[in-house]
Amino acid sequence: MFGKAYLIASGLLALALSAFSAPALADGKTLVNDYCTACHAENDTGGLARISEVRKTPEGWDMTIFRMEHLHGLELDGDERQAIIKYLAAENGLAPSEAAPFRYVLEQRAHFVDSAVNDDLDALCGRCHTNARYGLQRRTETDWLKHMHFHIGQFPSLEYQARSRDRHWWKEVTTTTYKELAKLYPFQTAAWDVWKAAKPTNPVGEWRVTGHRPGTGDYEGTLRISRDGDQYSAVYDLRGMDGKKLSGDSKAIIYTGYEWRGSGVLNGIDTREVYALSEDGNRMTGRWYQADHYDIGGEFQAVRMDGAEAQVLLKSSDFIRAGQHKKITLYGTNLTGKVKADKGLDLKIIDQNSTTVTLDIGADKNITPGSYHVAVGQAETTLIVYDKIDRIRIVPDWTIARVGGGNTPPVTAQFEAVAYMKGDVKIGIMPAKWQAANFNEDAEQMKDVEFAGHIDQNGRFMPAGAGPNKARKYATNNAGNLSIIATITEDGRAISGKAQLIVTVQRWNTPPIR
Repeated sequence: MFGKAYLIASGLLALALSAFSAPALADGKTLVNDYCTACHAENDTGGLARISEVRKTPEGWDMTIFRMEHLHGLELDGDERQAIIKYLAAENGLAPSEAAPFRYVLEQRAHFVDSAVNDDLDALCGRCHTNARYGLQRRTETDWLKHMHFHIGQFPSLEYQARSRDRHWWKEVTTTTYKELAKLYPFQTAAWDVWKAAKPTNPVGEWRVTGHRPGTGDYEGTLRISRDGDQYSAVYDLRGMDGKKLSGDSKAIIYTGYEWRGSGVLNGIDTREVYALSEDGNRMTGRWYQADHYDIGGEFQAVRMDGAEAQVLLKSSDFIRAGQHKKITLYGTNLTGKVKADKGLDLKIIDQNSTTVTLDIGADKNITPGSYHVAVGQAETTLIVYDKIDRIRIVPDWTIARVGGGNTPPVTAQFEAVAYMKGDVKIGIMPAKWQAANFNEDAEQMKDVEFAGHIDQNGRFMPAGAGPNKARKYATNNAGNLSIIATITEDGRAISGKAQLIVTVQRWNTPPIR
């Protein structure tokens, strides 16, 4: 039951959206002793063999329980599963600094760069799963060696698969690799000792929220969090830069004192939330996404309102052109001070309160292009003043999309056009005209652009359905190698940028940590 079904069945994200108070979770320690000691004997330190020698994220423990259920006959109900994961993540989790480098995979991002410390680890481990998968674990040296043995026990043909034939996989991992992993990702760390001893911060209260939805734009608003048994309830009151409301609510569990995992509804669409509380408990960052489309969602940051410093968190626009006037709104906290700006910018206050300042800003026609400061009391931000667009960069500059069909939805690809001026100074995201084209001669011969899908004028590429397709040469799938082109027209000049998109086949395995 992998893929979408596995994700929804996960104890981390399938939280009941009930109007009633959530019941308290069962005692995790008791459940671990009840269910796990039949196979995991007590070790010399008083812990349980294997379990007490490993530290993982909530998703990592969720995957372990999934394996116990499907390969070893463990039977748990949903509440028991959540309680065990919560207990294990608290006793044997990762400190915030340990999980931070690999949050891209926890947040289910469709596009990310996954890199290993060196080429050997990338080949030995990263060919079958992300390098983040082992980077989000901490084991004793002995248990890293057992983990190598587990791979052969679980996948006996591993050494004979195409991805392992160029090396003596078994010899390498059982003589050197496990020792290297034990040094890179050791079981005992000062960061974990400090974090485990710290008292978790209570997130209850009102939060100022800002974020970005790729292809749709920025949004801002408030989040109110309340306690609901062993869970938390969140109510969102958000609004996009176009004035459209984005509202809803969610239920969440906080694992390891900082890992927020929620399930909710925004504007009638089921969503999932993967956030991280800062170590001081005053900020949350992460990503939310549609339950059926992990590729569609929004960047998220929230600042606790109580005691917040004066700060600008978001601007309705990051840039203004020399010689123009523009209405720009600043969003933040404690924006009550005097408004001022660097010489060359003329400011007029349209409206001001503690969280929003709307300004009419004029940039002198003879102003030198570059970055200019705008301040509201102690809160500072910058605006880019530009004279003309020099080049366009498409973000991401290459990525993949996946055809959809059956019970597996397509994985879309979202692009944005970022303008730059001379000196490679970033101006910001701008509306563009979008089109797809064949990437090379092979794509031209296969007519990829005709079959692989289409891109809309918000920069989102929607792949075609899964094949085989009798209308194509060789009746092949609707895969393709495409160029994605964005064009911005300014003063009669057309400035274009190009990215590469690989449209490939469906992904059948989509575990919480790929």
